[in-house]
This record gives sequence, C-alpha cells and structure tokens, in this order.
Amino acid sequence: SDTPLVTRYSFSTIVMSYFASFFVDPSFALSNIPYFTIFRFELYRLVLSPLLCTSLLSLVFAYLSFVENGKRLEYSMGSVQFLVLLVTVGLSVNVAFCIISAALYFATGSQGYLIAGSESIWIVLLGLIAIECSKAPQDTVRKLFIFNVPVRYYPLAILALFSLLSGYKMSYGLSVAVGYAYGFDKLNFLKIRSSTTQRWESAEGCLTNFTSRPGWIYGQNATGTG
Repeated sequence: SDTPLVTRYSFSTIVMSYFASFFVDPSFALSNIPYFTIFRFELYRLVLSPLLCTSLLSLVFAYLSFVENGKRLEYSMGSVQFLVLLVTVGLSVNVAFCIISAALYFATGSQGYLIAGSESIWIVLLGLIAIECSKAPQDTVRKLFIFNVPVRYYPLAILALFSLLSGYKMSYGLSVAVGYAYGFDKLNFLKIRSSTTQRWESAEGCLTNFTSRPGWIYGQNATGTG
C-alpha cells in the first residue's frame, strides 16, 4: 500500500474503535466530556477522543476523506510533522471545547454544557481541510456535490452541510477555526523545528522503532511543507 505509516495507523485505530463499539460503548470512556476531563482530571480524553468512531457512515466518510487528505499531508510534511499536526489540532480543539463549555456552564448554570462530548475523527479532519484550503491558491475552487465552492470557504461549506444534516456541533466549528488559524500561521508556536524532527528520527531518538517500518516518511524526504 502507498498509504504512509501515520495515516495508516490512525485509520486502523478508527476501524478498531468502530468494531469495538459493537461490544462496548467507547464514547463514555474516551469522549472529551468536560465534566470528566476537567473535574475528574481524565486528561487522556483530550488526546484519544478524535479516534472514536461508532457509526458505519462516519467510518466510510473517514476513509474517503481522512485517508486521502492524510496521504497528501504526510507525504508533504513527513511522518513526524504530520503526527504532531494531528495531535496539535485534536488537542487544541478539545482544550478550547472544554474552556468554552466550562465558561458557558458557569455563566448559565446549565449542566448540559458539561456533559456534551467532543469526539470523532472529524474534529481533526475539518481542521486539516481548513489548513489545506488556507494554503491553496485562492483563485481555485473545490467541488461539493454539484456546487463549486471557492477554496477558502470550502471548510465552512462542509461545516454548514454537517450542521444542516445533524445540527451544529461546537467541536466541528472549533476544528475549522483551529485549521484556519494554523494555516494562516497564527499557531506557529505549536509547530516543531526540523532539528527536533531529525533528533526524534535518529538512531537514538524516541521514534527509532517506527522509522524502519514500511510507510515511514522521513522529514528530509518529504515533498514540501504542510
């Protein structure tokens, strides 16, 4: 397969999450629910909730969208940078979700803000799409069904479609916002240096066990910058 390692491992985890949902409900244990994340200090939810998948439709769309976007970005950035990007977008969205949910709870007293969850690969994927579109030539368009959408507004069009079909989800809106901020270089402090990438990929680095596996894209062999 020409699917690079981080993209392949990420999607494989999503597939396993889907099949696990037949036997247990992983959402309650792993979804970024502010009550558990903040007041029970279950911080692992901030990192793991994007890997949740409990519906076949979400799995199909994740395959169609995440794998292709992931392949392009990982080949462009290298596996280390792409892995950091995935974690950065997911973590940023979930932290912002918790802060806003807690603020709304203290402002209104409604406990509903504390039990609403942030989960699924879409809280990362929408951010990746926004990053790509913000970097693309601004005179281009992307197809959304039969409509041609200016590339800069394409992530907003997808967000509007999702909101129309299943209602607005704050985590999806935050993902698009984080993606735009990252793409327009407002979150450069979250990026890692090329020297860090090389150190992690070296023989003594923390990722040395992965660099020899099929599909690993070294930073110096990447085709461009994400």
